[in-house]
Amino acid sequence: MKQIFLAIQDRLSSLVPSLQYIDKNWGQLNLPQPPVKWPCCLIDLDTIDYSMATNETRLAEASIILTIADHHTVRSSAQAPAKANAYDILDLIEDVISALDGWRVPDTTQALIRTRLAKTYSDQSYDVYSLTFSTAWIEQIEEGQTTQASPSISINLDIPN
Repeated sequence: MKQIFLAIQDRLSSLVPSLQYIDKNWGQLNLPQPPVKWPCCLIDLDTIDYSMATNETRLAEASIILTIADHHTVRSSAQAPAKANAYDILDLIEDVISALDGWRVPDTTQALIRTRLAKTYSDQSYDVYSLTFSTAWIEQIEEGQTTQASPSISINLDIPN
C-alpha cells in the first residue's frame, strides 16, 4: 500500500498543481483549525478484500479514498459578482479524476477506477468531498510470505457443461 499511496501523491503533485497540500489522511480536517493548505487532497485506504485466485496467488481488491477539500473564498449567491469561483472545487475534483481514473501504479496495480463521489462535509469555512477509486493486484504466496507480483489479472474458470 505504501508504494501505491506514494505513487498517487507523486502523480497528483505533477498533474494537479492547484492542489496545495497532498498527504495521507490522519484526521487533519477533524481539527478546529485544519493544518493544511487549501485546496488539499488527503489519501487513505477504505478496504482491501482478499481472495484466493490459485493455491499460489491471492487477489487483492482495494478501495482508496481521496478526501478533497477547499475553503470558501467567495460567495455563490446568484447576485455575487464572482459566483463561478465558488464552484472551483468541482473543477479541482475533475482534475483529480482526469489524473487518476484509468491510471495504474506501474508494475503494481490494475487501473484505478473511480467508483464513488460524495459530499461529506460543508460549513461556512470549507467543503469536503470524498472520491473513491478501486484497484486490484495479485500477490504471490511463497512459503508463508506474501509478495506483490504482476498487475495482470487473468482467472480462467473451466466450467463443465
